[in-house]
Amino acid sequence: MVERNKRMVEGAAVRASMHGARMVVTPELAVSGWGFRDLIGIDWIARDQTALFGWAGALAHRIAGHLLLGTPEADQGLFNSMILFGPGRARLGHHRKINVLRVGSESWSAPGDRATSLAVDGLGRLGLFVCADMYSERLVDETAAGGVDLLISSAAWAPGHHGPNGEWERASRVTGRPVLVCNRTGFDVMDFTGARSVAAVAGSVVAAHSSPEAAIALVDWLPRARQLANWRVVSC
Repeated sequence: MVERNKRMVEGAAVRASMHGARMVVTPELAVSGWGFRDLIGIDWIARDQTALFGWAGALAHRIAGHLLLGTPEADQGLFNSMILFGPGRARLGHHRKINVLRVGSESWSAPGDRATSLAVDGLGRLGLFVCADMYSERLVDETAAGGVDLLISSAAWAPGHHGPNGEWERASRVTGRPVLVCNRTGFDVMDFTGARSVAAVAGSVVAAHSSPEAAIALVDWLPRARQLANWRVVSC
């Protein structure tokens, strides 16, 4: 499962870089899948982490860009993280999901303890979220207080009774900053075929995509103007 997902991430990242992407963002837990705990357990997270992070750094170097990878992380506990790797192979920072579910498929994960903003050369200061983190108005405010230019969220957030309900639009409105969301698709322990990846600006979704199969959403980011433009979707 993990090796298959790594191959998918690698293929998509290389294809995105061929279209000029300078940063590749994956969905939440792209390495493992969202419902991995009951399928392959959790022992592999710490055991394989050094090799996994080496692979991710090498991939960022290969695409000559940044890779924001959704993965389980082991560090005095287990976390649902998005980790930033730079073109020089180094790990540049991380965000650990704060609003984790304490039961079910996500119960393996301890919550993170802080809002995250990272400065990235050529892209500005990015505020990072994982899925339901953006549900918290307090966390959105704390992240924006770091002087961010763009909010980015990885997600595994399917539509339905507990699905997203205006959180991304609200975050773009109250912060005055664009929001980009890279969401899951396909099937896991849940049906994500209707889950949307979106760009939200000034309180409205300005572009979105959902599909049964994995795809690459490309969007131009104009850091000086803090604007998103030219959303388009290509196959993996």
